[in-house]
Amino acid sequence: MNLALEHTKNAGGFTLIEMIMAVAIGAVVLAAINAVFFGALHLRASTVAVAEQTLPVERAVATIKNDLVCIRPPSTNGYIGPMGTDATAVGMTKPLLLELYTASAQISDDVPWGDVQKIDYWLQSPTNKNSGATGMDLIRGITRNLLASTPEAPEPHRLLGNVQNMRFSYYDGTNWNDTWSTTLSNVPTAIKVFLTFTKPADNTPANPPFQFVVPVITQLSTNM
Repeated sequence: MNLALEHTKNAGGFTLIEMIMAVAIGAVVLAAINAVFFGALHLRASTVAVAEQTLPVERAVATIKNDLVCIRPPSTNGYIGPMGTDATAVGMTKPLLLELYTASAQISDDVPWGDVQKIDYWLQSPTNKNSGATGMDLIRGITRNLLASTPEAPEPHRLLGNVQNMRFSYYDGTNWNDTWSTTLSNVPTAIKVFLTFTKPADNTPANPPFQFVVPVITQLSTNM
């Protein structure tokens, strides 16, 4: 009879100590899972923030490189005019950083223009004063109709914000120069671009400075 009672006691449920240990182990496991989960969320948020900050810069740099590498020299028929840092655009009050003619335009069935377009670069104050921008906007002006009877103002497109400074340097085959005069008929053999940025208003780190060199391989344009 005593053996039966002892067997019944041993076959009972968990003891209080065992229950406490199980709850403690479960709490430790849940805490570890919680830390890993929130760590992954923080890492994802940081990655997304960095990508949102750097992707516009990379797209803008790719656009600038494409414009420079596709430069076309001036034509005798006036279809492609002079280029340089001292050019003036129609309807523009801001000084231009550079005006050039380039075959970087995409041909479409919806528009009658060819692949050559006039591009103007300039810096201006942000149009949206409530955006919290701390620097200047880099604007890319586009003129597609190069045979207009009267000169047309460039169509502005914002490339970047929070720009502190942008400048070009031009290699003439011997020296690097800070200017490219529209009175010169020759095109630089290479162009160097410098971009610096201001710190955003939300105190996130500023984009690192960009510097790149684009070799210019010009081809004579035929009459259209």
